[in-house]
Amino acid sequence: MTTFRSIALALAFAGFAIPAAAWSPPSVGTACSGTRGGGPERAAIAGNYLGGRALRHGMVDRKSFQGCFRSADACERWLAGKARHFPLQPGFATCTRVVLR
Repeated sequence: MTTFRSIALALAFAGFAIPAAAWSPPSVGTACSGTRGGGPERAAIAGNYLGGRALRHGMVDRKSFQGCFRSADACERWLAGKARHFPLQPGFATCTRVVLR
């Protein structure tokens, strides 16, 4: 029994010895190119949505989404789609013009 226990402990510790570099976090976002205006600046529309949907037994699935758009209309359409899928309050939906330098 002691041999089995020693082997089990050795395997457990070997699992902890895997280097931390083996796991990499998911990417946070993609580059946003925006559109060029009349001057040297490029502008984009940043969309943010916070909402939720009801699950079983009173649980709520809360979600937060961010997106980058070339036009305010595209952002508004995106927000409307998110609001259909995640309608619960507190809701937060914005389309904000940002300048890319």
